[in-house]
Amino acid sequence: MAKRLTIELLVMVALGLLIGLLGPFGTFGAPPAQRMLSWVIWLLAGYALFRPTGVVARWLCEATGMPRFAGTLLALVVASVPLTLIITMMAMRMDFAAALRWPGFWTMYLYIWVVSAVVSIAMGAVFRRDAAASEAPPALAGPPLAAAPVPGPAPSPPEPVAAALLLPPGFGPVRALKGEDHYVRIIGEGCEEMVLMRMRDAIDRLGDADGLRIHRSWWVARDAVESVRREGRTAVIVLKGGHEAPVARDMMPALRAAGWL
Repeated sequence: MAKRLTIELLVMVALGLLIGLLGPFGTFGAPPAQRMLSWVIWLLAGYALFRPTGVVARWLCEATGMPRFAGTLLALVVASVPLTLIITMMAMRMDFAAALRWPGFWTMYLYIWVVSAVVSIAMGAVFRRDAAASEAPPALAGPPLAAAPVPGPAPSPPEPVAAALLLPPGFGPVRALKGEDHYVRIIGEGCEEMVLMRMRDAIDRLGDADGLRIHRSWWVARDAVESVRREGRTAVIVLKGGHEAPVARDMMPALRAAGWL
């Protein structure tokens, strides 16, 4: 997570310098150094507002099944309002009340929304490229499988699966996967790891593990289920470690067919 935050901040600074150099939305008249510094400050202020708003939007998507792009759009719409106030007060040298009454407030809001959407697209492109670059062939790591079967239960997860998921040695059985933006949180017995990987790729690397994808952002192993709590027309799965995973409405038939409900 620290690596991701560092990358995001560096991207904000780089975009601020680039946008400041171009001087859009009437800022070109200022000296280059001044407008570049102003844009860096504005983008960092926007990051401080959009980051928590985006996290809340992702939680909302997980809880309701809302598409990810809709959550991102909602975060942009909401967080652009306080950011417009901050930038208007800084750029126009107004107090809070005067900024709200300023006739150009909503024009400024539109400009800021456009810039925020561009920044969001750039962030997505950066982390999609990193996710693709981080994927390594699973056959390159881990000891070879034994030729003959060993009596008794097989270890979980097998070493090739652990290597494919980029887990440290001795991580233990994988109990659940949770997609978090461009990362996947891998939940084990009393331990967790974050890996830069797409959710569907992480599920593919589990092989024939006994479990189900119960939500766009959740895969759960069968033996990790502590209980299932019904909530209206959907349900919540409680894992043995205390995590709770929402079940998407369209996955309810699959859970019934698998005997989980």
